[in-house]
Amino acid sequence: MAMMYEHYDYNVGWENTKPGWHECIIRINNLVKYNEMVNWLENNIGKYERHCRWSITDYDVCNFKFRYERDYIMFTLRWS
Repeated sequence: MAMMYEHYDYNVGWENTKPGWHECIIRINNLVKYNEMVNWLENNIGKYERHCRWSITDYDVCNFKFRYERDYIMFTLRWS
C-alpha cells in the first residue's frame, strides 16, 4: 500500500516546471483512492520518479503533471 507522500520538486516549484508537461487535477474522496492512484503510477509508468509529479493542494484535490502525453492519457482514462 502506498504511503501518503508527494513527488514534488521544491527547488523548481509547480509553476516553473518546464513547459510541455501535461497537467491533470483529480478530486480524491478518501485516502484509498489516493493510494490506488499512486500504486497505479508506480506499476504503469516507467521511471515515474522522473516523469510524474504530484501534489495535494487541498484536502480533496490532487494535482498531477506528466512529462509524456501517453502517460497523461492513460492516467486520465483510468482515473477521470
